[in-house]
Amino acid sequence: MKRIVTTTGLIVAAALATAPSASAKGYISGIKVCGQSACASVQAPRAAIGRFGVQSVMDETRKVATPPLLAYYRVRFVPRGELPDGDTFYIPGANVICMDSGCIAVPHGLVAAMSAAAASVDSFTPRVSSVTVGERGRADRAAFAILFNQRPAAAPSDAVWATSHSAISVEFDGVTPWSLGGASWMAYYPKYHLLSRNGRWFHAGEDVDRLVRGQAATAQAAAATEHGWTIAAAVAVALAAAVGGGVRRLRRPRTG
Repeated sequence: MKRIVTTTGLIVAAALATAPSASAKGYISGIKVCGQSACASVQAPRAAIGRFGVQSVMDETRKVATPPLLAYYRVRFVPRGELPDGDTFYIPGANVICMDSGCIAVPHGLVAAMSAAAASVDSFTPRVSSVTVGERGRADRAAFAILFNQRPAAAPSDAVWATSHSAISVEFDGVTPWSLGGASWMAYYPKYHLLSRNGRWFHAGEDVDRLVRGQAATAQAAAATEHGWTIAAAVAVALAAAVGGGVRRLRRPRTG
């Protein structure tokens, strides 16, 4: 009996000894906000920093949609390997932190500290490097930034899947909050004027419709051509008037 009690006591002691290390995973001791050339440490209470790892993974109530294209920073955690351990970004203009699992609102206890850290380093600027609609590459790639500015919408009925759509792929210069998988993949459903991105739905206005269909570029080209013809016609009229005036001046007056 004594041996059983002793053995049980050793097992409990071992469990208690290993419990802190097991539960420590996901608790970080430091956060750094990194820009193009330097990093700045986030000066916040250790408790607020330590809770961030668990909040970022487990608190579903903090999940938000990916914001529009804004200046952003990379986020590093100390020690390395703690959760979250993938590419992580801070977007101060939207007060969010984005990672593979999506974006979350910055915890209240870190808002001021992260903003102060970001203010001391240069930010990154998102730049669209290529756009494909269907299987066709688009030269007007910068215009597609508006796809990230659309208002959230409620999920449509299942009937949406039976309608035609345009598949869109937007790539950026490097990994960004909007291209964590290498690119941002979307689908535009013209019948419903809806845009699907990362499992969320967004309203898509007439400007999006014209852009995706390629009508925006066509309209601009037509307007430029029409403007050019208008200028040419005006120049021709002016030359004709000048020539006509010169002819009249050279013509001899009639004599009786």
